[in-house]
Amino acid sequence: MNTISPSATSGPEFSITRILEVPRELVWRAWTEESELAQWLRPFGVSTDSVSFDVRVGGHYSYTMTNDETGEKFPTGGVFLEVEPIERLVFTWGEPDAPIESAPVITLTLIAQDPQRTELVFHLRGFEGKPGDGFVYDGWDEALVNFSRHLAGERLG
Repeated sequence: MNTISPSATSGPEFSITRILEVPRELVWRAWTEESELAQWLRPFGVSTDSVSFDVRVGGHYSYTMTNDETGEKFPTGGVFLEVEPIERLVFTWGEPDAPIESAPVITLTLIAQDPQRTELVFHLRGFEGKPGDGFVYDGWDEALVNFSRHLAGERLG
């Protein structure tokens, strides 16, 4: 296992858990392949373009979300800190060029429930979120709804 350790290890945080009715390999692919990410990586009412993911320790990723109603753009990106294929992905999240030391960190843990079901644990350190906050928690919760719909084969608009 290769990793880069951010210096910040505490702070506000929250987790969202989903049980997905697909094998862990498909969940991993949908989180790590650009063509898959471009289809679901956004909250409701937002479009995503210019998706670039270099999934390796030290690799960078970026994407731009655009509010469909106002046209406001939100460049987003970070650095992959830990990559354990089909089990765990750790990366910074926020402004594309934010320093690793101060960036929020997302950890995805994929747990096989059986050959056809996967538990996804999404953990974000760096923001205090809760359901109904209309901000980071709700945005990621909506993105995970899109993620589940994408895995179920729904075509997202």
